Amino acid sequence: MPTSTGPLQVFERFRDRVLAGEWGAWTDHSDDITIELPCAPPGSPRRFHGGAEFAAHTEASRAAMPVRFEEFRDVVVHETTDPEVIVVEYTMAGTVTTTGRSASAPFVLVLRVRDGRVLLWREYQNVLAIAEALGTVDALLAGVGGRPVPPEPANSPAPAPGATSRPGIASGPGTESGPGAAVYDRIRRAVLDGSPDDYADLYAADAVLKFPFTAPGFPRSLHGREEIRAHLRAAFGRAVRIEEFRDVVVHETTDPDVIVAEHAIVGAATASGLPCSIANLLVLTIRDGHIVHQRDYLDVLGAAVAAGRLPASR
Repeated sequence: MPTSTGPLQVFERFRDRVLAGEWGAWTDHSDDITIELPCAPPGSPRRFHGGAEFAAHTEASRAAMPVRFEEFRDVVVHETTDPEVIVVEYTMAGTVTTTGRSASAPFVLVLRVRDGRVLLWREYQNVLAIAEALGTVDALLAGVGGRPVPPEPANSPAPAPGATSRPGIASGPGTESGPGAAVYDRIRRAVLDGSPDDYADLYAADAVLKFPFTAPGFPRSLHGREEIRAHLRAAFGRAVRIEEFRDVVVHETTDPDVIVAEHAIVGAATASGLPCSIANLLVLTIRDGHIVHQRDYLDVLGAAVAAGRLPASR
Protein backbone atom coordinates (compact mmCIF):
# COMPACT_ATOMS: atom_id res chain seq x y z
CA MET A 1 0.00 0.00 0.00
CA PRO A 2 1.54 3.37 -0.96
CA THR A 3 2.68 5.45 1.98
CA SER A 4 0.67 8.39 0.57
CA THR A 5 -2.54 6.51 1.26
CA GLY A 6 -4.43 8.28 4.03
CA PRO A 7 -7.67 7.52 5.87
CA LEU A 8 -9.90 9.15 3.24
CA GLN A 9 -8.32 7.10 0.45
CA VAL A 10 -8.77 3.94 2.51
CA PHE A 11 -12.47 4.69 3.02
CA GLU A 12 -12.94 5.40 -0.69
CA ARG A 13 -11.24 2.13 -1.59
CA PHE A 14 -13.46 0.28 0.89
CA ARG A 15 -16.55 1.87 -0.69
CA ASP A 16 -15.39 0.93 -4.20
CA ARG A 17 -14.76 -2.68 -3.15
CA VAL A 18 -18.15 -2.96 -1.49
CA LEU A 19 -19.90 -1.65 -4.60
CA ALA A 20 -17.87 -4.09 -6.72
CA GLY A 21 -19.11 -7.00 -4.61
CA GLU A 22 -15.79 -7.47 -2.75
CA TRP A 23 -16.91 -6.13 0.60
CA GLY A 24 -15.33 -8.95 2.60
CA ALA A 25 -11.80 -8.65 1.22
CA TRP A 26 -10.53 -5.39 2.65
CA THR A 27 -9.13 -6.63 5.99
CA ASP A 28 -7.97 -10.14 5.16
CA HIS A 29 -4.26 -9.32 4.87
CA SER A 30 -3.96 -6.54 7.45
CA ASP A 31 -1.98 -7.87 10.40
CA ASP A 32 -1.74 -4.58 12.29
CA ILE A 33 -5.41 -3.62 12.22
CA THR A 34 -7.65 -3.51 15.27
CA ILE A 35 -11.32 -3.88 14.37
CA GLU A 36 -13.96 -2.79 16.88
CA LEU A 37 -17.72 -3.21 16.64
CA PRO A 38 -19.08 -1.33 19.68
CA CYS A 39 -22.72 -2.12 18.84
CA ALA A 40 -22.30 -5.86 18.32
CA PRO A 41 -25.12 -7.90 19.92
CA PRO A 42 -24.70 -9.04 23.53
CA GLY A 43 -22.54 -12.15 23.59
CA SER A 44 -20.74 -11.35 20.32
CA PRO A 45 -17.08 -10.31 20.13
CA ARG A 46 -16.54 -6.58 19.85
CA ARG A 47 -12.81 -6.41 19.18
CA PHE A 48 -10.53 -8.26 16.78
CA HIS A 49 -6.77 -8.00 16.35
CA GLY A 50 -5.65 -8.59 12.79
CA GLY A 51 -7.66 -9.02 9.64
CA ALA A 52 -7.25 -12.79 9.70
CA GLU A 53 -8.98 -13.07 13.09
CA PHE A 54 -11.88 -10.91 11.90
CA ALA A 55 -12.15 -12.79 8.60
CA ALA A 56 -12.25 -16.15 10.39
CA HIS A 57 -15.04 -14.95 12.68
CA THR A 58 -17.15 -13.52 9.86
CA GLU A 59 -16.36 -15.98 7.05
CA ALA A 60 -19.66 -17.86 7.20
CA SER A 61 -21.83 -14.77 7.52
CA ARG A 62 -20.01 -12.98 4.71
CA ALA A 63 -20.43 -15.90 2.35
CA ALA A 64 -24.15 -16.06 3.11
CA MET A 65 -24.79 -12.29 2.97
CA PRO A 66 -27.75 -11.97 0.54
CA VAL A 67 -27.17 -8.30 -0.29
CA ARG A 68 -26.08 -6.54 -3.45
CA PHE A 69 -24.78 -3.18 -2.29
CA GLU A 70 -25.55 -0.44 -4.78
CA GLU A 71 -24.98 2.93 -3.15
CA PHE A 72 -23.32 4.82 -0.31
CA ARG A 73 -25.69 7.64 0.62
CA ASP A 74 -25.48 10.66 2.90
CA VAL A 75 -21.71 10.39 3.24
CA VAL A 76 -20.27 12.95 5.66
CA VAL A 77 -16.51 12.89 6.20
CA HIS A 78 -15.18 14.59 9.33
CA GLU A 79 -11.48 15.29 9.04
CA THR A 80 -10.03 15.62 12.52
CA THR A 81 -7.16 17.64 13.90
CA ASP A 82 -5.25 14.35 13.99
CA PRO A 83 -4.28 13.78 10.33
CA GLU A 84 -4.30 10.01 10.84
CA VAL A 85 -7.99 9.93 11.85
CA ILE A 86 -11.27 10.57 10.07
CA VAL A 87 -14.84 9.90 11.16
CA VAL A 88 -17.29 9.02 8.40
CA GLU A 89 -21.08 8.90 8.59
CA TYR A 90 -22.75 7.03 5.75
CA THR A 91 -25.71 4.90 4.73
CA MET A 92 -25.25 1.67 2.78
CA ALA A 93 -28.11 0.85 0.43
CA GLY A 94 -28.79 -2.11 -1.79
CA THR A 95 -31.07 -5.01 -2.65
CA VAL A 96 -31.67 -8.14 -0.58
CA THR A 97 -31.21 -10.75 -3.27
CA THR A 98 -33.41 -13.39 -1.60
CA THR A 99 -36.45 -11.11 -1.54
CA GLY A 100 -35.75 -8.35 -4.06
CA ARG A 101 -36.40 -5.83 -1.31
CA SER A 102 -34.54 -2.50 -1.27
CA ALA A 103 -32.97 -1.81 2.10
CA SER A 104 -30.53 0.56 3.76
CA ALA A 105 -28.80 1.08 7.10
CA PRO A 106 -26.68 3.88 8.58
CA PHE A 107 -23.13 3.44 9.86
CA VAL A 108 -20.38 5.51 11.47
CA LEU A 109 -16.72 4.66 10.96
CA VAL A 110 -13.74 5.87 13.00
CA LEU A 111 -10.65 5.16 10.92
CA ARG A 112 -6.96 5.54 11.78
CA VAL A 113 -4.33 5.11 9.05
CA ARG A 114 -0.59 5.59 9.57
CA ASP A 115 1.97 5.41 6.76
CA GLY A 116 -0.64 3.75 4.54
CA ARG A 117 -1.46 1.04 7.11
CA VAL A 118 -4.90 0.74 8.67
CA LEU A 119 -4.43 0.61 12.44
CA LEU A 120 -8.00 1.08 13.64
CA TRP A 121 -11.38 0.37 12.08
CA ARG A 122 -14.12 1.14 14.61
CA GLU A 123 -17.57 0.73 13.07
CA TYR A 124 -20.85 1.67 14.75
CA GLN A 125 -23.88 -0.19 13.36
CA ASN A 126 -27.61 -0.32 13.95
CA VAL A 127 -27.73 -4.07 14.38
CA LEU A 128 -31.54 -4.09 14.59
CA ALA A 129 -31.89 -2.22 11.29
CA ILE A 130 -29.52 -4.64 9.56
CA ALA A 131 -31.43 -7.65 10.91
CA GLU A 132 -34.72 -6.08 9.82
CA ALA A 133 -33.37 -5.59 6.29
CA LEU A 134 -32.17 -9.19 6.11
CA GLY A 135 -35.25 -10.72 7.72
CA THR A 136 -33.19 -12.13 10.60
CA VAL A 137 -34.71 -10.28 13.57
CA ASP A 138 -36.04 -13.51 15.14
CA ALA A 139 -32.58 -15.09 15.09
CA LEU A 140 -30.98 -11.93 16.46
CA LEU A 141 -33.39 -11.64 19.36
CA ALA A 142 -33.14 -15.36 20.13
CA GLY A 143 -29.37 -15.01 20.43
CA VAL A 144 -29.46 -11.93 22.65
CA GLY A 145 -30.86 -13.79 25.61
CA GLY A 146 -32.24 -10.68 27.29
CA ARG A 147 -29.04 -9.88 29.18
CA PRO A 148 -27.33 -6.47 28.78
CA VAL A 149 -23.72 -6.14 27.75
CA PRO A 150 -21.62 -5.88 30.94
CA PRO A 151 -18.92 -3.20 31.15
CA GLU A 152 -15.35 -4.26 30.56
CA PRO A 153 -13.41 -4.93 33.77
CA ALA A 154 -12.16 -1.82 35.50
CA ASN A 155 -8.67 -3.34 35.64
CA SER A 156 -8.29 -3.48 31.85
CA PRO A 157 -4.74 -2.70 30.69
CA ALA A 158 -3.94 0.98 31.09
CA PRO A 159 -3.38 3.02 27.92
CA ALA A 160 0.09 4.07 26.90
CA PRO A 161 1.24 7.49 28.14
CA GLY A 162 -0.34 10.25 26.09
CA ALA A 163 -3.14 8.02 24.80
CA THR A 164 -6.81 7.87 25.65
CA SER A 165 -8.42 4.78 27.14
CA ARG A 166 -9.19 3.25 23.74
CA PRO A 167 -6.54 1.47 21.68
CA GLY A 168 -5.54 3.14 18.45
CA ILE A 169 -6.63 6.70 19.27
CA ALA A 170 -3.95 9.01 20.62
CA SER A 171 -4.67 12.40 22.11
CA GLY A 172 -4.43 14.73 19.13
CA PRO A 173 -4.03 18.51 19.11
CA GLY A 174 -6.83 20.15 21.05
CA THR A 175 -8.39 16.89 22.21
CA GLU A 176 -10.81 17.63 25.07
CA SER A 177 -9.56 21.24 25.23
CA GLY A 178 -11.68 23.38 22.87
CA PRO A 179 -15.08 25.01 23.40
CA GLY A 180 -16.90 22.05 21.82
CA ALA A 181 -15.21 19.64 24.21
CA ALA A 182 -16.22 21.90 27.10
CA VAL A 183 -19.88 21.62 26.08
CA TYR A 184 -19.51 17.84 25.81
CA ASP A 185 -18.04 17.79 29.32
CA ARG A 186 -21.12 19.67 30.55
CA ILE A 187 -23.32 17.03 28.89
CA ARG A 188 -21.61 14.31 30.87
CA ARG A 189 -21.86 16.27 34.11
CA ALA A 190 -25.58 16.86 33.59
CA VAL A 191 -26.17 13.17 32.94
CA LEU A 192 -24.15 12.01 35.95
CA ASP A 193 -25.92 14.60 38.12
CA GLY A 194 -29.28 13.29 36.90
CA SER A 195 -30.30 16.73 35.64
CA PRO A 196 -32.25 16.67 32.36
CA ASP A 197 -32.80 20.42 32.60
CA ASP A 198 -29.09 21.18 32.82
CA TYR A 199 -28.66 19.01 29.72
CA ALA A 200 -31.53 20.67 27.86
CA ASP A 201 -30.19 24.14 28.64
CA LEU A 202 -27.13 23.33 26.53
CA TYR A 203 -29.26 23.34 23.35
CA ALA A 204 -30.11 26.37 21.25
CA ALA A 205 -33.80 27.30 21.20
CA ASP A 206 -34.18 25.91 17.65
CA ALA A 207 -31.79 22.96 18.02
CA VAL A 208 -32.33 19.71 16.12
CA LEU A 209 -31.52 16.33 17.67
CA LYS A 210 -31.54 13.32 15.33
CA PHE A 211 -31.25 9.60 16.10
CA PRO A 212 -29.96 7.86 12.93
CA PHE A 213 -30.00 4.55 14.83
CA THR A 214 -33.62 4.01 15.75
CA ALA A 215 -36.02 1.19 16.57
CA PRO A 216 -39.63 0.81 17.71
CA GLY A 217 -40.07 2.91 20.83
CA PHE A 218 -37.14 5.22 20.02
CA PRO A 219 -37.63 8.68 18.47
CA ARG A 220 -36.16 9.60 15.09
CA SER A 221 -35.72 13.31 15.72
CA LEU A 222 -36.56 16.11 18.13
CA HIS A 223 -36.96 19.77 17.23
CA GLY A 224 -36.41 22.69 19.56
CA ARG A 225 -35.01 22.95 23.08
CA GLU A 226 -38.34 22.36 24.83
CA GLU A 227 -39.17 19.19 22.89
CA ILE A 228 -35.67 17.95 23.69
CA ARG A 229 -36.21 18.89 27.35
CA ALA A 230 -39.44 16.89 27.54
CA HIS A 231 -37.70 13.87 26.00
CA LEU A 232 -34.78 14.08 28.40
CA ARG A 233 -37.07 14.40 31.42
CA ALA A 234 -38.93 11.26 30.37
CA ALA A 235 -35.78 9.33 29.48
CA PHE A 236 -33.49 10.04 32.44
CA GLY A 237 -33.17 6.93 34.58
CA ARG A 238 -35.73 5.01 32.54
CA ALA A 239 -33.46 2.32 31.08
CA VAL A 240 -30.13 2.73 32.87
CA ARG A 241 -28.91 4.22 36.11
CA ILE A 242 -25.85 5.86 34.60
CA GLU A 243 -22.76 5.79 36.79
CA GLU A 244 -19.88 6.48 34.44
CA PHE A 245 -18.86 7.52 30.95
CA ARG A 246 -16.09 5.12 30.00
CA ASP A 247 -13.74 4.96 27.01
CA VAL A 248 -14.28 8.63 26.22
CA VAL A 249 -12.69 9.88 23.00
CA VAL A 250 -13.26 13.41 21.70
CA HIS A 251 -12.38 14.14 18.07
CA GLU A 252 -12.02 17.81 17.32
CA THR A 253 -12.60 18.29 13.61
CA THR A 254 -11.24 20.78 11.10
CA ASP A 255 -14.66 22.47 11.27
CA PRO A 256 -14.37 24.53 14.48
CA ASP A 257 -18.10 24.17 15.13
CA VAL A 258 -18.12 20.34 15.04
CA ILE A 259 -16.84 17.67 17.40
CA VAL A 260 -17.36 13.93 17.47
CA ALA A 261 -17.48 12.23 20.87
CA GLU A 262 -17.38 8.50 21.60
CA HIS A 263 -18.12 6.86 24.92
CA ALA A 264 -19.70 3.91 26.64
CA ILE A 265 -22.59 4.62 29.02
CA VAL A 266 -21.87 2.44 32.04
CA GLY A 267 -24.26 1.74 34.88
CA ALA A 268 -27.01 -0.64 35.95
CA ALA A 269 -30.12 -1.62 33.99
CA THR A 270 -33.14 -0.35 35.88
CA ALA A 271 -35.26 -3.32 34.82
CA SER A 272 -32.91 -5.99 36.14
CA GLY A 273 -30.24 -4.27 38.22
CA LEU A 274 -27.57 -5.92 36.09
CA PRO A 275 -24.46 -3.93 35.19
CA CYS A 276 -24.45 -2.77 31.59
CA SER A 277 -22.50 -0.81 29.01
CA ILE A 278 -24.11 0.89 25.99
CA ALA A 279 -22.03 2.29 23.13
CA ASN A 280 -22.73 5.81 21.91
CA LEU A 281 -21.28 8.27 19.40
CA LEU A 282 -22.33 11.93 19.16
CA VAL A 283 -21.79 14.37 16.31
CA LEU A 284 -22.26 17.83 17.80
CA THR A 285 -22.46 21.18 16.01
CA ILE A 286 -21.93 23.94 18.58
CA ARG A 287 -22.22 27.68 18.08
CA ASP A 288 -21.97 30.39 20.74
CA GLY A 289 -21.72 27.74 23.43
CA HIS A 290 -24.98 25.97 22.50
CA ILE A 291 -25.71 22.77 20.58
CA VAL A 292 -27.52 23.67 17.36
CA HIS A 293 -27.48 20.20 15.79
CA GLN A 294 -26.76 16.73 17.12
CA ARG A 295 -26.72 13.27 15.61
CA ASP A 296 -26.88 10.68 18.37
CA TYR A 297 -25.75 7.20 17.34
CA LEU A 298 -26.90 5.12 20.31
CA ASP A 299 -26.66 1.33 20.39
CA VAL A 300 -30.44 0.87 20.33
CA LEU A 301 -30.27 -2.91 20.72
CA GLY A 302 -28.10 -2.54 23.81
CA ALA A 303 -30.44 0.12 25.17
CA ALA A 304 -33.51 -2.03 24.51
CA VAL A 305 -31.95 -5.03 26.25
CA ALA A 306 -30.97 -2.90 29.25
CA ALA A 307 -34.50 -1.49 29.41
CA GLY A 308 -36.02 -4.98 29.25
CA ARG A 309 -38.16 -4.00 26.25
CA LEU A 310 -36.87 -5.85 23.22
CA PRO A 311 -38.92 -5.28 20.06
CA ALA A 312 -41.37 -8.05 19.21
CA SER A 313 -40.08 -10.75 16.86
CA ARG A 314 -41.35 -10.40 13.33
